[in-house]
Amino acid sequence: MTGAGQALTAPVRVSTRCQGCGACLLTCPTHAIRPHGNPLLVLADLCTGCLDCLDVCPVDAIDLLPVAPPASAASAASVASLQEPTS
Repeated sequence: MTGAGQALTAPVRVSTRCQGCGACLLTCPTHAIRPHGNPLLVLADLCTGCLDCLDVCPVDAIDLLPVAPPASAASAASVASLQEPTS
């Protein structure tokens, strides 16, 4: 985890290796993993990247993707100033 409760990685999908045991569903503290056929559905907006699902998956069916760190307020202001029209 990083400073403000943001993870550097987050599950983005449950692969077709999933055997439907449901261990990740029961373990996820935010209920981000939902039954949706095979593979299961991961709701990215609910996932905190705690990795509990990885620890309990017996077939290594959870794939991770790096998450870019959030832009700083100063960077956002710099980008906004570049986009302002000049008259």
